This record gives sequence, structure tokens and C-alpha cells, in this order.
Amino acid sequence: MHDLGDVNPERVHLTVPPGFKAKALGAVLHRGEVGPTEVSEREGFLVTTPLRTLLDVAAIPLEQGQLDRAVDGAIERGLVSRRGLRAAAAGVGPVAALAIERSLSRVVE
Repeated sequence: MHDLGDVNPERVHLTVPPGFKAKALGAVLHRGEVGPTEVSEREGFLVTTPLRTLLDVAAIPLEQGQLDRAVDGAIERGLVSRRGLRAAAAGVGPVAALAIERSLSRVVE
């Protein structure tokens, strides 16, 4: 949705509340909490912000270079700041935080 990087997943990924019971054909469901400041409306849908999207992507198995390109693009376009991304990554768990830190180390200032 944010045109970050070059990943084109086969299926749509959706974050749903932990108690969500329905199934979504053709979509991958991730259960978790998404705060009101982590979403925005786009084309009639609620989508996660670029910052939250990068954090979510950093937490899943993905080639590091793909995350690097997404982080670089988001910073270059002013969608996130290095400082904001680093601060947010500190609160999402060690795997995602490390992946974000690796990407930030590769992004030219």
C-alpha cells in the first residue's frame, strides 16, 4: 500500500485482533494489537502506517536486502525518520529490532 521496496507478496497480509475468529480466504492473518496512531485510512481501508508496516515486516522472515530497500525508500520519501524508526524498533522485540538496525546501518544519510 505504501509502495515501499520491491516485495510483492502472493497474498495480502492482515493484522487482526487476538480474539478474531473468522477466516480470510486468500489472506494471511496476523494476530496482534494495532493502536489508533498506527493506522490511517487509504482508499477506503484502514492500513498500518509506514512505520508500523516496516516494524511488522522486520518481524517476519524476509531477505534483509528487501527490508533495507523498504527502509531506505521510506526514509528517502520522508515517511519515517531514522530516529523514529530506531526508537519504535526498540519496543518490538529483538528479531525485528536487529533487522531494523541492520537496515539503518546500510542506509546512506
